[in-house]
Amino acid sequence: MSPSRLVRHASPALVAAVAAGLAWAGSAGAQDGGTTPPVGTGTTPTTTTPGGGAVTGSPSQTAEGQLQAADPGDLWAAADALATALDRYWNPALGAYVVDGSVRVRLNAEMLLLHSYAAVAGRRSGAAARPDRVEPLTRLLTTDMYLATLDGQLTPAVQEGRTVTAHAPGFTDVNGTASSMHHALDAVAMRALATSWRARDAVRLSAGTRALVQDRVAAVARSPFWRMPSRLLNQVNWNADVYAADATVNGDATLLQQDYAQQLGWFLQHSRSTAYPGGTSNLAQGLGFRYAPHRPASNAANQVDTSEYASIAFGALAYYDQAVAAGMPALSTTDQRRLRNWTRRIAFGDWSNAGILNWDSGKGIQRLQLTQYWALALRGFAAGLAGSAGTPGLANQAGTARALVRQAVRRYQRRAVQAGSVILPAADYGFTGSNLVSDSFDGLTGTARFAAVLAELADRGLGSGTGTPLPDATAHDADLGRLAVETERYQAAIVRPWSPLTTGGLEPSRILDAAGRPLTSMGGRGTGSLGLELRRGSSVLVDTQPGKTRKAQSALTVPRAFRNASRALSGTLTVKGRDGASDLTVDVAHRISRGSIRTTYTIRNRRSGTVTALLRIPTYGGTSGGSLEVGERPSSSWLRGTRTIVAPSGGRFSLRLKGLPRGARAAVVRAAAQRGNPQPGPQLRVTATVPRGTTRIERLISIPRLSGTDR
Repeated sequence: MSPSRLVRHASPALVAAVAAGLAWAGSAGAQDGGTTPPVGTGTTPTTTTPGGGAVTGSPSQTAEGQLQAADPGDLWAAADALATALDRYWNPALGAYVVDGSVRVRLNAEMLLLHSYAAVAGRRSGAAARPDRVEPLTRLLTTDMYLATLDGQLTPAVQEGRTVTAHAPGFTDVNGTASSMHHALDAVAMRALATSWRARDAVRLSAGTRALVQDRVAAVARSPFWRMPSRLLNQVNWNADVYAADATVNGDATLLQQDYAQQLGWFLQHSRSTAYPGGTSNLAQGLGFRYAPHRPASNAANQVDTSEYASIAFGALAYYDQAVAAGMPALSTTDQRRLRNWTRRIAFGDWSNAGILNWDSGKGIQRLQLTQYWALALRGFAAGLAGSAGTPGLANQAGTARALVRQAVRRYQRRAVQAGSVILPAADYGFTGSNLVSDSFDGLTGTARFAAVLAELADRGLGSGTGTPLPDATAHDADLGRLAVETERYQAAIVRPWSPLTTGGLEPSRILDAAGRPLTSMGGRGTGSLGLELRRGSSVLVDTQPGKTRKAQSALTVPRAFRNASRALSGTLTVKGRDGASDLTVDVAHRISRGSIRTTYTIRNRRSGTVTALLRIPTYGGTSGGSLEVGERPSSSWLRGTRTIVAPSGGRFSLRLKGLPRGARAAVVRAAAQRGNPQPGPQLRVTATVPRGTTRIERLISIPRLSGTDR
C-alpha cells in the first residue's frame, strides 16, 4: 500500500527527517560522526544520566556492570541496566528512539511503557526513569504513528477465520506502510498509552496530549476491527489489551464487561471443539496450543505444540480480575475448570524453572528461541497468572510467576555475558533463519521488550515476595505426539517426527539443565541427536530419532493416568515406543524421574546375521569447551564406568551404559548443524555388533542438582 493511501496525523518534520536518514540529528551520536553504532559494540562515547549529566565511557559496558550486579528479584535494577544500553538510540530532536533511520512502533511503545511504569512507581533514579520522554513518545504514538483511515474508510469487522492485519484506525511505523500493521502493534501501543495515562500527573502530560490519548484509544478500541467477534484467529489477548486500555484511559468498562467476556468465553468454549468451519479446536486434547485453528488438524502448524503463543494468548487473563471487579460476570463453572486445566498445561508443559520455554512451535524456525517472543511469552504467562489470581489454576499463581521471572532475569544475565552486550542477539542457542532476525531490529526489540516486561511485572507486584518453583511435572498431548518433562534438575521433551524442521522420534529431542544449558541436542535427527541406529552394511534399518514419519515406528505410549494430562511427577514415569524393519524390532522404554532418564533398548534380531548398532550421545553448544574432543576414542574400560560429560554449553550430566555387546567401541565425532539443531557439540558414538537373538542396552543420563549460584 502506498503512503498516499494512508491518512495519518503525521509530523512533516519527523517524516522528512527519517526519510533523509537523519536518525541522529541533535543527538550525541550526531556529534560524534552521525552514524548509528553497531548493536552491542558499545562504541558511543557519551550519554547522559536521567538528570542530564554526562557520563563518559561505553554505555554498554556500564549497562553490563549494572545488569550483572542486579539481584534477579530486583526487576527495576535489571530494567535500568537495559535502559542504559538502549539510551544511545534516543533522538531528542525527533522525540523518538531511532534505529537505522527507522522509527518503529514496537521499540518506541516498549520504551514508553518502561518510562511510564517508572513514573507510576515514583522512581527518581536509574535509566528507566525518564519522565521527560513520556510526553514526546506519547505524542509520537498518537500523531505520527496513528492511522485514522485506509482509503478514507474504517476497517470493518474481520470475517471469522480470516487473517487481516492492515486496518484503521490503528498504528504503524512512521516511515512504513500499512503492510507493517498488525494486531500486536495496536496492542503494545494501546498498553503504552494506557500506562502513559496512568503516569499523566507524575510526568505532567500536557492537556493536548491527554486529549489525544483519550481520542486515539477510544477510536481504536471501539472500532469494528476490534469488537467481538473480530479477532486474530484464537489470539484473544490482543483484544484484551485493547479493551483494557480503553477502560483505563476513558473510564468506561463496557468493553471489558461485554466484549472481553465474550472473547474469553469463546476461546475456552472452543478449547476442544471446532473453532472455525473446516478448522480444528483452539487447543489439542492435552491442551497444547494450536497455532492455526482455522486450518484442519492435519495442517503442519497444528501438528506440533506452539508454546510461545500459548503463553501469549494466556496474557488475556492479565485483566480477568480487573474485569470481574468492573462488573463482568465471572466465567461459568465449566469455563473456570477449563481455565484451571489450561493454566496447569502451560505451566507444566511450556515452561521450566530455568525461566525459559520448553519450546516447540508450529511456526518452526520463524519463532523458535527468538528473544522478543521469549519476552512476550513471559509477559503473557506471568501477567496472566497475576491478573487471574481470583480464579487460580495453580496453588500459588503469583509465587510461580515470581519464580519464573527471577529465573528469566538470571537467564538474561547469562546470555549477556555470552554475547558481551546487554543488547542480546535476536535468538538464543544459535538459532537463525527467521525472517524476523536482524541485529538492528530484533535484538533491540527483544531488549526493549524485556525491559518493559520487567517494569510491568514489577508494577503487578511480582518483584517482591517469595517465589514458588514449578513442581516436578509432565504434560502429554496425544494429538501433538508430545511429552514434556519439567523437574527441579532439567527440562526435556519427546516429540513425534515433524517434517518442517526434520526433527523428532522416540527420544528426548532436547534435555536442558536447571540453568537452561543444553546437555544433549536442541532438536534435529540422526547424527547430532540422541538415539540408536541399526544398520546392515550402509543401509539404515532403524533410527529411533528419524526426524520423519516411519510406518514402522509407533507413537509414544504413555500410561493412562498421564495420557493427555498435565500432572505432578511424584515418582517415575515409564513411556514406551517401538521401531523396526524386516525381522528386526527395537522396543524403547524411558524411565523418567526427577533427576534422570533411564532408557532401555530391547533389540530383537531375527535375521540370519548380525546388525550394527550405533548409539549416539550428543552434546550441544559448539565444537569446543566441553569434555569430549572430536577424534577421541574412549577405551572399553571407559565405556564400562559412569562418566561425567561436560557439554560446550557448560552444562553437565553423568552417563552410564550397560549391556553393550562384547567388542563395543567408541569414538567422538563431529555432528553437522541442522536447522533445528544449529550448534551441535562433539558426539559420543558407540558402535557394537548385535547378534541374532535379544540384546538389551541401557543408557542412563543423570542430571545433577545445581547450587543456588549455578542456577
